[in-house]
Amino acid sequence: MSASRNFFQSRLHLSSALAFTALTASLALAGCSSPHAQTPSASPAPQSSSSDMTAPQSDAADSSQSAHESPETKEESSLASPINGNAWGSSFTATEPTYVDGSQLVFHDMRVGEYTSFYRVVIEFSGEGTPGVRQSWSQQPVEQGRGRALPVAGTSWLDLNISGTSMPITPELEKQYYAGPRNVTVGPLDVREDGTFEDQTHVVIGMDSSRDFQIGFLSNPTRVVIDVKK
Repeated sequence: MSASRNFFQSRLHLSSALAFTALTASLALAGCSSPHAQTPSASPAPQSSSSDMTAPQSDAADSSQSAHESPETKEESSLASPINGNAWGSSFTATEPTYVDGSQLVFHDMRVGEYTSFYRVVIEFSGEGTPGVRQSWSQQPVEQGRGRALPVAGTSWLDLNISGTSMPITPELEKQYYAGPRNVTVGPLDVREDGTFEDQTHVVIGMDSSRDFQIGFLSNPTRVVIDVKK
């Protein structure tokens, strides 16, 4: 009898163990398929604001293609007529600079544009005041200070010395200083900037022939405008 009872108890314990194992497996499977079970997901990428996606726009454009390929300003493009009306000529009476205390004129941009009856060159300066301008016709344009020939296309060259301007001798002035191409063209004109030496910013406009022109000034920002007749 003792042997029979031990055999019966062993079978009972084995059945209980098997039932417990089956129950555990069932619960584990149920947990895997539970609708509340979540797998970790990657955080969504941050969204850029519309301002982040917008490329900065240059103020440039005097109907002009800028040396930076910048379009002209609204004010400049609205000047569909020459800066001085019909006052065309082959020479320009020199002007002297006017200064504003605490401000320096720094060569900042150069751009060109084309209109129905003329081409436009705009030389822009940061700072306040009005630069002076002296004009001459050159048989061979040369670098200021060194006298080496300047690479400017054309057979006739309008030479402009713009005075009252500052060399970029400090990090702050260097940030403001023009960093575009040395030459920029429109129609038959090849415009070359020769940098600033002492207080003179030198610009040469090469042409296919001597053309009448006129020079004027705009403010906010400070600009020298040279219109060349077609």
